[in-house]
Amino acid sequence: MGAEGSVMELVPPIADAGQTDRRAGKRYTLILRAAKLVCEAGEFLCVLRDVSDKGLKARLFHAMPTCDAYEIEFGSGERFAVEPIWNRGRDTGFRFAAGPIDVQGLLAEAGPFPKRSIRLRIAEELPVRLRFDNGELTGRVLDISQHGAQIELPAALPIGQRLRIEACGLPVLHGRVRWRRAARHGVVFQEGFRLDELAQLTADMQIGSAKPPALARSDPKAGRH
Repeated sequence: MGAEGSVMELVPPIADAGQTDRRAGKRYTLILRAAKLVCEAGEFLCVLRDVSDKGLKARLFHAMPTCDAYEIEFGSGERFAVEPIWNRGRDTGFRFAAGPIDVQGLLAEAGPFPKRSIRLRIAEELPVRLRFDNGELTGRVLDISQHGAQIELPAALPIGQRLRIEACGLPVLHGRVRWRRAARHGVVFQEGFRLDELAQLTADMQIGSAKPPALARSDPKAGRH
């Protein structure tokens, strides 16, 4: 695994044959602008390619989930209701359901959380076990990003506590507590996920199988970080 940031680059408009309704507005192409697709099946990482005041093209890292309603949420926290109008492989064209938007404001990502990493809330409860020098705790993952997670625990851990993180559907991770608010702990990973890697792992948890299985019983002889 390796951390991979999101990079935006504006380039000249690219024609898309057969999509005249998407050409009506001014067109941009965005390279690796991360966002998330939100629907009743869960939250899914995607990369935005083209965007206009009327719609956008998003690339997923897996099959498009079948849902009745969709929203696109940007790193700023802004969320827009969208309607799929075409699909080719992992690329899907969406129309903004409420009509034209302010493209310049969207590209500036002016919102409540500017330049924040995309955080995914897992549709099903994801149990997690944290091992540390003098013990272990079992809790649940509330959300996860490329570089960290928010975890709810039954007891408080000190800021800076180093951890070994075990959760079903994820590789074993190492990290430390960065912040704490009551039972919620912000954990930063020692080594982050690639965007595509996290997208596929979290999609598998939500639409690739049923509810994540419970954690196996702790082995007292298991190594600790």
